[in-house]
Amino acid sequence: MPRTGSTSLQAVLTNLRPRLGAVGLHYPALAPPGSPDGSDVNHQPLGEALDGRRPARERAASLARLSGVLASTRAETVILSYEDFAVQKPELGIPQIVHDLFQAHGFRMEVAIVVKPQFEQLNSAYAHLAQLVRETRTFRDFARQTWRSGRFDYAALIEPWRRAADGRVTAIPLRDVRSEAPLLGRIVRDLGLEDRLGPLMSAEAERLVTNRSPGPIAVEAARRLRRLRVHTQFRGHSRHIGHVLDNAAWGRGLDPEPFRGDAPDLRSRIEAHAALSNERFARALWGAPWGSVVKPAPARPPNELAGQAISPETEAQIESLMAETIAHFGFRTPAPWQRIPADLAEAAADHLARLTGYSRWRVP
Repeated sequence: MPRTGSTSLQAVLTNLRPRLGAVGLHYPALAPPGSPDGSDVNHQPLGEALDGRRPARERAASLARLSGVLASTRAETVILSYEDFAVQKPELGIPQIVHDLFQAHGFRMEVAIVVKPQFEQLNSAYAHLAQLVRETRTFRDFARQTWRSGRFDYAALIEPWRRAADGRVTAIPLRDVRSEAPLLGRIVRDLGLEDRLGPLMSAEAERLVTNRSPGPIAVEAARRLRRLRVHTQFRGHSRHIGHVLDNAAWGRGLDPEPFRGDAPDLRSRIEAHAALSNERFARALWGAPWGSVVKPAPARPPNELAGQAISPETEAQIESLMAETIAHFGFRTPAPWQRIPADLAEAAADHLARLTGYSRWRVP
């Protein structure tokens, strides 16, 4: 699932790539020729080609690259890693496509999924959208419009993969009631790779945490930058704007804790709504109740700034982060009257998309 430690796992596998063959493992580089640096850290190009977000010609080419790897490798285990595999529309048939390709080369497909409670997942999704400079709503407004999404029905999401893998699914909770071991160590152990991958990983690698979630000050600065529509002036991926914001905040010693949205009344509704799906998921994959395996995050108060009274000191910090980011990219700040038509058009399009549940590739 997105925002459940996948980037840390991918970083470890990428760093160990030259040594994996000696222990019968392979983490293939599958990005198209000429891709930007870093494209082979995960298998996003393959995933996006399969779900139609890339040109049609890339689909066949991506499958051919994977087929070539499976045909030529001497490894016993080939690892693919891409978090959006978990939320692609079932009608695209991607689990069966991957299964059939692996089977054609003598491999059995197995599936791993890392999960965390839905309210935490909502917080992560909101903070990530803010980091991408795509969000202007408060967390409450975002959660109210999003919490019924099928992306939070873990039992339904995993079912197509479970069928394609003939039930060979390993589920790992982000935090485990039964173990205090770090997440990456538990992933390696639960997948049965400890004997092979474990000796290659240092204690530091087991505890690696990358792609840190933004904190409340950076989230609020990003929300305001979105209102200034600076994203329309940037040709690259908007995550680079969020990374500059985050690094500026952390460099000043700000945002020591990740963002926590302010919607306590919605939390109980979301947990009640997810309970049945979570129990089905837990019984099928762990043979135990959800609460006996999944450890919730420690109870901490919300730290969201949107819609709150903000102290002059914090307000100055937000303004400083915005000014540094605007200067870094050379953004212009258009007058409010220039932003109004685009804001209205964008809001109308977003509202229509939410009403229709439209998404070309992702579970609505």
